[in-house]
Amino acid sequence: MIGLMRAAIFEALTLLALFCVAMPLKYFAGVSQLVAVMGPLHGLAFMIFLWFVIRSWAEGLIGWTGAARLFVGAMIPFGGFVNERWLRRKMEQK
Repeated sequence: MIGLMRAAIFEALTLLALFCVAMPLKYFAGVSQLVAVMGPLHGLAFMIFLWFVIRSWAEGLIGWTGAARLFVGAMIPFGGFVNERWLRRKMEQK
């Protein structure tokens, strides 16, 4: 569960860096190189996060509703931080 929480935070940070730093610099300052770096980095972080979600679901640590919640939360900026807090509370309950 610790790995899933770390993956959620890393995915959330790369999404925010892509949306709040790289894309505005591309469209307002014409600096497209940062998107070329952050895009694949975020894609890798997202794939690692999905792997942790599927693994945790397969091991029975989370249910299918929890997996769906984590997936949807990863699509929303700041959703990864909400997911991490939810996972932390879930871990403390066990």
